[in-house]
Amino acid sequence: MPIETSTTDPTRRRFLSRITNGILSVIGGVLAFIGGGAVLSSTVRRQEDWLPASTLLDLPDNEPTPVTLTVSRLDGFREVIDRRTIFLVKTGDSEVAAIDSTCTHLGCLVAWDREAQVFKCPCHGGVYDRTGAVKDGPPPLPLMKVSTRVDGERVLVQV
Repeated sequence: MPIETSTTDPTRRRFLSRITNGILSVIGGVLAFIGGGAVLSSTVRRQEDWLPASTLLDLPDNEPTPVTLTVSRLDGFREVIDRRTIFLVKTGDSEVAAIDSTCTHLGCLVAWDREAQVFKCPCHGGVYDRTGAVKDGPPPLPLMKVSTRVDGERVLVQV
């Protein structure tokens, strides 16, 4: 009786299977590390900056005062300078609220109407009250609030 030799040795098959699984695991780990690093670097790198906007002495009580901020950001390899207008409202001795001037309807910049005591959007007639709440027109949401803090006499805003 002849002895049959099999080319499919179970120990060899198990060895090749383990080597293949090990290589695939290493490749998956490297891809997860690279992908996770890319995702985290874009979210962790984003830091909120506090910029000086005004001083308490320059702000009249309960009167929205427009302030234009210069904000720099990286756009790929270039530094881009953006200008952003906010309204500062001094509500107490050392309390200041900040309201973004961008209309929530289509992004036009609102202006403070001193006589009517409202913010008005020139594009489509949106009207907001002193706190940024919608009074009239098409805006779906109130004006965005901006975080503020007072450091001595300086008013800082978070952008």
